[in-house]
Amino acid sequence: MKAILLNNKGSSYVTVCVITIVIAMILSAVLFYAQCMTIIQTTRDNSELVLESFIMKNAVLIYDSIKQGHDLTEHFDENDYISEISSRFSLDIQKNGLYSYCENGEMIYAMTNPYVTYKVDKALKLKASYTVMIPVIFAGEHIFDLVIPITVTRSLTLKE
Repeated sequence: MKAILLNNKGSSYVTVCVITIVIAMILSAVLFYAQCMTIIQTTRDNSELVLESFIMKNAVLIYDSIKQGHDLTEHFDENDYISEISSRFSLDIQKNGLYSYCENGEMIYAMTNPYVTYKVDKALKLKASYTVMIPVIFAGEHIFDLVIPITVTRSLTLKE
């Protein structure tokens, strides 16, 4: 085996092949990590935009509530949040989740329906909790789903 690895006649390049495969595996892992971080950051940013949109849509009600000495709101419709995030960012609603697909129909990622609550009991500070699932595929086969829980919070504060 040592003779094959140290052969200078050019009849075998096992060392070069092994090094190439190792570099390709490392590069693949780095690219997968970058893809996962991009998906996570995108879903977090999208959720923050939709929460801010809700606050802006209900700004008059919220301002009146704060002006009266409390920051209570009467209700929050979670279905509005789910439909808004689905329509704004082109996600498909199926079963109990939102799905993103690429052009050839393969799933890029999925996220559970966000659970939107008040951060403090019925206070203005909104919190959306959901789980992002990214499929891990190796050699064309789905191995498992990478599951990442995410919580996003937004609140309205008055400038003085």
